[in-house]
Amino acid sequence: MPPKNDGDLVFGVARIFASFNDTFVHVTDLSGRETISRVTGGMKVKADHDESSPYAAMLAAQDVAAKCKEVGINALHFKIRATGGTGTKTPGPGAQSALRALARSGIKIGRIEDVTPVPSDSTRRKGGRRGRRL
Repeated sequence: MPPKNDGDLVFGVARIFASFNDTFVHVTDLSGRETISRVTGGMKVKADHDESSPYAAMLAAQDVAAKCKEVGINALHFKIRATGGTGTKTPGPGAQSALRALARSGIKIGRIEDVTPVPSDSTRRKGGRRGRRL
């Protein structure tokens, strides 16, 4: 799917899952059926505690951007997701830096959407009856 001329934008969907343990940058076509590239922060750094860092997310995003340009995608819609459910609803530290790195690499940004799963009513949260006591 190479662009016809310089003015045409060929879109893909970047699904960024940023937990506090790792950051996934997963680019698919618009339907979501075909994966173009999927890189995690853990694939880019050696130490386990660095997997979720902004630096690891930036390296992952740069790899994804290079693959997108190779395939012919020059614009992305973003779906950012945190752990959600009974976990935290705020994205981890890698989300913002992954988005920034993709934008800096020359890829145009379409829509940015938060797709964190929010429970309507769920199982009991961890922490016990009296909560987490410090």
